[in-house]
Amino acid sequence: MRHYVKIKEVSELLAHIEEPGARILCGGTDLVVKMRSGTIDPQVLLDISDTQALRGIRKVDGRIEIRAATTVSEIIADPAVLEKLPLLSTVLRTLGSTQIRNRATLGGNLVNASPAADSAIPLLLYGAEVIVTSAERERRIPVEEFLMAPGKTALANGEFVQGVSIPIPSVKFSPFFHKVGRRKAMIIAIASLGALMNVEDDKIHDIRLAAGSVAPRPIRLHKLEDDLRGQEITPQLIEQAKEAATTAVSPIDDVRASAEYRREVIGELVARVLRDAAKH
Repeated sequence: MRHYVKIKEVSELLAHIEEPGARILCGGTDLVVKMRSGTIDPQVLLDISDTQALRGIRKVDGRIEIRAATTVSEIIADPAVLEKLPLLSTVLRTLGSTQIRNRATLGGNLVNASPAADSAIPLLLYGAEVIVTSAERERRIPVEEFLMAPGKTALANGEFVQGVSIPIPSVKFSPFFHKVGRRKAMIIAIASLGALMNVEDDKIHDIRLAAGSVAPRPIRLHKLEDDLRGQEITPQLIEQAKEAATTAVSPIDDVRASAEYRREVIGELVARVLRDAAKH
């Protein structure tokens, strides 16, 4: 690192962001770890932790906007998020320790673009858009298109994440989230599944499914969702959905788990989602 800049205004960020080797620092829970390991070596660090224009949560035209430098702890405690986007609060509570949640930001978690990024699951399910800004323009990119591959996003040179915009659901969904890992505390998921369901009398009126750690990026299971909508939950349907889920993902073998095990986990979690829905 050669140069550190404490950013107070967005105009300052735009003035520096195109400098060679510039990286944005906020919570630092991912970036600092990579710097210490030598994975990256930024030439310019742009610290936005005190940039007030990039902090806060607000309701705008039927959507909730969360600015990029808002901490995970702040999001969890926000009344509008708790009421309108309960799955987001639930998932973020599983992210690291209290100390990490007090520093980590939603923007940083997205830009890190990990296939195991927990925050991406509810954002995918709620149909969130990433607000991306540069000196020339502002654009909104669906989370599903923003996350491209491990460590790779749709950000172009000179752009930064201003925040996320999440539509408030017009119907009541029952939320589900579960991740499987080697340890109980602060686990990086071997596989994870989130769901939003609208089920009445065992009939699936709507369902959204998203999985993590089973593809190069967190993914929606769109085909499985389409196949399940309008169906009555029966033992046969649950078995069919379980089998379909195992073929809908493309996991890898790594030091934490095999691809086969990850497929089995996703299948079991989809079956659990449907069994739970049938009980209510």
